[in-house]
Amino acid sequence: MWRDDIGRLRKIVWSFLALNPIGIAGYWASKKMNVIPKTRTEHKKNRKTNQLYIRSILPGFPPELLDKYEPLEFLGEGGFAKVFKVRRKSDGKVMALKVSRLDEKAKKFFLKEVRAWRLLDHPNIVKLYNTFDEPLPYLEIEFVDGIQLNGEVIRDLGKYPKPVDEEKALHFIRGIAEGLKHAHAKQVFHRDLKPQNVLITSNLTPKITDWGLAKVGAISTTATTTKGLTLLYAAPEQLDDETYGHTDARTDIYQLGLIFYELLTGKLPYQGTSPAVVMAKVINPAVKPKPPSHFNKALAKYDGIFEKLLAKRKEERYQSVEEFLRDLELMKKLDGERNKLAKEIEKTKTTMSMTIDSRELKKLMRQLVEQLSRNALLHAQLNDKAGLINALEDLKAFSRNHREELEGAIGQFELMMRESVPISKSTLDELKILLHKVQREVEG
Repeated sequence: MWRDDIGRLRKIVWSFLALNPIGIAGYWASKKMNVIPKTRTEHKKNRKTNQLYIRSILPGFPPELLDKYEPLEFLGEGGFAKVFKVRRKSDGKVMALKVSRLDEKAKKFFLKEVRAWRLLDHPNIVKLYNTFDEPLPYLEIEFVDGIQLNGEVIRDLGKYPKPVDEEKALHFIRGIAEGLKHAHAKQVFHRDLKPQNVLITSNLTPKITDWGLAKVGAISTTATTTKGLTLLYAAPEQLDDETYGHTDARTDIYQLGLIFYELLTGKLPYQGTSPAVVMAKVINPAVKPKPPSHFNKALAKYDGIFEKLLAKRKEERYQSVEEFLRDLELMKKLDGERNKLAKEIEKTKTTMSMTIDSRELKKLMRQLVEQLSRNALLHAQLNDKAGLINALEDLKAFSRNHREELEGAIGQFELMMRESVPISKSTLDELKILLHKVQREVEG
């Protein structure tokens, strides 16, 4: 019985505290500070003390939002907002609050520009629940838990150690691309895509956040970014619109490429000792980024993809996220075929080295040339010029009539590799004709 009485008493006490002006949080705050309220006047005074107490734990949390939210953790701040993990008192939902610290001029645009975010509903996009302009502009957004890594909580790709292995890089980039595809289908563009704006869950699902805030930052005089964007992840058209035109969906595709490049190589394609140097490299058409194969030869199959992802002119980039995703799938398929073919070529070469019968040797030679030709085409389709050149060098040993043409093709692809020029359909067609000639020569 006495346990039931204690339970009822506990409910009464907590009900009182919940209705009392000081509230439950105030009770614990005053308990910790040895301040026990006695009168209503003291309640009001202690409520102010409670606010100061919470502000001392979470500096910068707006006291005017304490009635509505229980602050749990300071998550960080960007160019023009602070982010807190909170519990909404009305229903106990845990979420993140993005609280504006913009100047008056930019505040007018804050809610207008993020309105499009409300249209987005996708597993790879942080959910925007609500927007408010009173008592100050702020957003209620989905809380993303992050992962524990080496004893540290990592909540975004900016803090995630790089480079990552190939499979993990593909996992992250496919997720980000799927989120972009959903947004672009609704004519919503991000324009400030960077690792810090890609949050990650405990199961490594990437989620894009901060939709529409690039425009707000461009208006604000208090934003800490240039033109409302992060310079290291800026597309050429964001730095020089007279030369490269205005931003659109292909701006997001360029920035997706920068994130992918950094995940695979651990570096950014353009670096410098000052912002001015970085800007000059980004907008200079003569300055090309090093291909991923420069850092790791195993990444050569991605060289062609990055030539399109990071093309300075929008017209030379992938024109849609779907086109990029199709190329990724094609690359995976062709790479599988190439690896299988490489084993077949080695087997044929080994058999040839052990064969003394001239008729069998001729048969194996025809087989090897056919395999080497297919191998060359697969490298060309993957835009892997280094692999293609090696395949053509192998074919030279089997041709007299077309040796000069093969050497000319090798020289052409070496130049294209230096200039970061992708292999076009017409060049691929010319290569097919040359390879067919070599095969016909060996068959004759």
